[in-house]
Amino acid sequence: MASEQLKAAYEAAEKLSLKDQDMLAKHILERIEEMEWDEKWDEAFAQPVEEGSSMWKIEEEAKANIDAGNVIAYVPGKSLSELLGIDPLETTAS
Repeated sequence: MASEQLKAAYEAAEKLSLKDQDMLAKHILERIEEMEWDEKWDEAFAQPVEEGSSMWKIEEEAKANIDAGNVIAYVPGKSLSELLGIDPLETTAS
């Protein structure tokens, strides 16, 4: 069952040349694939992390780094060298 808007889009697409229909179909199918992929990620992130799993270990490590002060806050518009206080033009002698 299709929505009225989808039916109208299909009817309009039928009036296009076969070449344009194929191009449109390709774009629609790509977008559907992207939407399905997004749904899978949303479902995955909505699940609780099981203790002992890889994601649980990554989460615990991240929390430990935050607690230890090993994390630098992201500041929009600043480069990594600015955030880290490094002069990118400075060279170190060996």
